[in-house]
Formats: sequence, structure tokens, C-alpha cells
Amino acid sequence: MNYTHWLRKNGTIATTRRSALTGKTPAELVLMAETRKLLQLLLHSKQENISPDLRAAIEAMLRARLRRTAPFTPLHDEQRIAWLDEVTHITCRLELADSFTAGSTYRVLCNDCPTSHIINRQTIQGGYEDVLISGNELVIKIDDDQKRIHTFCHASLPDEPGIHARHPLAILVAHFTVPQAPDITQVYPSTYAKLKAQLEAL
Repeated sequence: MNYTHWLRKNGTIATTRRSALTGKTPAELVLMAETRKLLQLLLHSKQENISPDLRAAIEAMLRARLRRTAPFTPLHDEQRIAWLDEVTHITCRLELADSFTAGSTYRVLCNDCPTSHIINRQTIQGGYEDVLISGNELVIKIDDDQKRIHTFCHASLPDEPGIHARHPLAILVAHFTVPQAPDITQVYPSTYAKLKAQLEAL
């Protein structure tokens, strides 16, 4: 059978057309969100033909990463936003301003954006001072029904060409279904049940 993607003996991926996956191992590719999404898209692609050993290797690495990153307790919607870089699409559950239709699914992209802002805080002496807060914020971009780009972020973002509208993360949570993030009770059900029983027996 002619495969478009297969596994070499040294564990790297071979492809008929050079891509970001070519020459890399599945273990390398699951580390970064961008290449992890490429692997997930490859697994579900109807145009690509993947060798069975490569498919098994990719699925094993994705499962291993899921086990390593599983949260200890169930997360609420706001916390699960951090897991959005694990998915390629998100479903609207409540219509938003003639842009997104309830029940429709939209492609979602996540990236980090450097931000900074000044806050006024109290000092230990009782006075107040301005403090510059800087860092990176998660920015979620979703194309609406008219292919216009909407951004969702906790912080105010600098102007960016091509952005139709900017929204706080609360709007994302209110109008979209945030995917589940399996916690340890789901990733390690038997181990969790065993340890729980041991604790209850004390």
C-alpha cells in the first residue's frame, strides 16, 4: 500500500511531501501545541494515508501527554480555556451579535501576545505606587460566519490589522462550549479508585 506518511526505522516520520512533520519523531511533535494539532489533523484526515505503525505511535504519544498534563480536579469553564490550544474547532452555543450562530462549529486559533499595563497598588508604608505588569496573554481567534476575525483575551490588546472585534474571555465562555479537559479520575480511573479506597479504609 502507498502511504503518504509512514514511520522510518529510526523512529522519525517520512512523508511523500515535505512538511513540518517530516524527519521528526512523534515524541518531539507532541511537545508543541502547533505541531500537536498537525498530528491530530493528520489522524483525522481523509486525504492522507498513514501507515498503521505511525498511527499507533502518534496515538500513544498523544495519550502519554494527556496523562502527564491531566489536572487533579475537574476544571470549570474559565480554567479549561487554557486547554483550547488542544483543539482545532469550537462550537457556538449562544448566538453572538449576528456573527456566530448557535450550533455551528468554528475554527479556533490560539497564540500568546505580549502585554503590559500599569496598576496602582498600596505599599507596606500605606502609600500608593504605580507598578508596570508585563507578560504574555493567551489570545483566542475565531472566524465568524462572514469570515471576520474576533479575538478573545483577558487583557486589552494592541491594535492589530484585520481584527473585526475584540471580546473579553467572559464572552467566549458565555457563547461557546469550552471543551472538556480530562482530569486524573478520567485518565487514571482504576488507579484513582484504588487509592481512594485505600484512603477511605484508613
